[in-house]
Amino acid sequence: MDGRPDIGVKSKTAVKLNSSLCDRARQIVERAGYSSLEEFIEHAMERDLAKLETSESKEELMRKLKGLGYLK
Repeated sequence: MDGRPDIGVKSKTAVKLNSSLCDRARQIVERAGYSSLEEFIEHAMERDLAKLETSESKEELMRKLKGLGYLK
């Protein structure tokens, strides 16, 4: 390797999650046909981020975060 990053290679970041949440997600992974827990979590995050990124105002963003269960 010549020190340049490979095009198309995505870097990864480790995240700590509650073990009961991971257990629930693993059940979905198996039933929904995802290849891994990582693939499922990435898909879920991409879906939620896409919803939030299209928010037009702070109020709409807050409403969407509440609807997704991130805020009470």
